[in-house]
Amino acid sequence: MKNGSLQDILQQVKEGSRELDWLARHRVALGVAAGLEYLHMSHTPRIVHRDLKPANVLLDDDMEARIADFGLAKSIPDADTHMTSSNVAGTLGYIAPEYHQTMKFTDKCDIYSFGILLAVLVMGKLPSDEFFQRTSEMSLVKWMRNVITSEDPKQAIDSKLLGNGYEEQMLLVLKIACFCTMDNPKERPNSKDARLMLAQINH
Repeated sequence: MKNGSLQDILQQVKEGSRELDWLARHRVALGVAAGLEYLHMSHTPRIVHRDLKPANVLLDDDMEARIADFGLAKSIPDADTHMTSSNVAGTLGYIAPEYHQTMKFTDKCDIYSFGILLAVLVMGKLPSDEFFQRTSEMSLVKWMRNVITSEDPKQAIDSKLLGNGYEEQMLLVLKIACFCTMDNPKERPNSKDARLMLAQINH
């Protein structure tokens, strides 16, 4: 893919050699949500990716997002609600807590990873960033939850995006990220609902 991965682009943005405005980031989020909806709901059998992260989101010439690297993906027969793994697959910071604890994975594990990806798009920070190690929460998800309910939720927004007039829309996406990363997987939206929530944000 001409534009490489989302992780490559975010790194270039951080270094100041490239820009990625909010509308482009929102389009990436919608593209990934649509990809997950296809894997979880349209494909037979259903597929759980198990390693959704910026490095596995490729961007084409038109900056449309494509989910890539299905090396850890697993299919789930229609009759089953989950599958059990012999070892935890995925990338630290993006792995759903219940998968870590029970070794059982469902499509809601992908939704958790998607929530982290949404947070990364809004914040411009990866879960592995030293920034989170210096916070009292020591975690992107916990820090995000606290900031979104604080008196100054805009402190969570990537400083490169502040002042663009889309602060309210970005905070809505951050709330969707919180929804997708709920501790209880049953409280997380499915991929279709996540896509619809993102699509309803007006710019």
